[in-house]
Amino acid sequence: MSGGYSKSDASAAPMEFGYWKIRGLGAVFRMLLEYKEAKYEDKQYCTGEDWFKQRKPAILEMNPLANLPYLVDGDVCVCQTNAILQYLGEKFGLYGASAAQKIRTEELLCEIYDVRNGMIDLVYPFKNVCRDIEEFDAKAEGIVKSPPFAKFEAILSFKDNASGGKWFVLADGPGVADFHIWEMLDQHKMLAERIGGEPVLDKFPKCKAFYEAFRALPTLQKYFASDDYKTMDINNKIANTYFA
Repeated sequence: MSGGYSKSDASAAPMEFGYWKIRGLGAVFRMLLEYKEAKYEDKQYCTGEDWFKQRKPAILEMNPLANLPYLVDGDVCVCQTNAILQYLGEKFGLYGASAAQKIRTEELLCEIYDVRNGMIDLVYPFKNVCRDIEEFDAKAEGIVKSPPFAKFEAILSFKDNASGGKWFVLADGPGVADFHIWEMLDQHKMLAERIGGEPVLDKFPKCKAFYEAFRALPTLQKYFASDDYKTMDINNKIANTYFA
């Protein structure tokens, strides 16, 4: 288990975050909670029995949409990735202050989820997308040659960017969308290194500067030094992934 702590909520019960014991979508939330030094318990499920038989029945009592990831915050139980990100974004002031910023945050969360789905189609052999390692290597090479970050590079250069191109929405630091975008940049960077392709970040200088600024955030250094980042599988080996 890993967790953060904040003096501001020292008397509050810790939030409970639940996800598989992989980076996957979980890394996005672990980084966000660590960044805010939140008081939380990180429930990492290793097997289907751990989740489906032991914890999911109780989560279903709180929310009929029970799924991984989930967040329990007092009497509130939120399920589904973007719903949890909106909840935490509003809780921590990371979702945007204006209507325009909130819309941009929602747009980016949808856009980066499309990028994630592209990675899922590559690394998991569902629907015969990649039936063997040879198909994986061929498709991975194509992704590394044309990484799906041109729209994100454009947003950082766009005239309405509040930070002048350092962060995606907010003026003075990362918003909730930045955490998912960074995780996908990192996974694509690792994929390029895995297959010996050209560096992904060099193709997108503003995204590269964002990546480096995010990686240097002081309250995230504990996470980046932890096994949750350094050694945890990116994807589920039970699903026979090729990029773990």
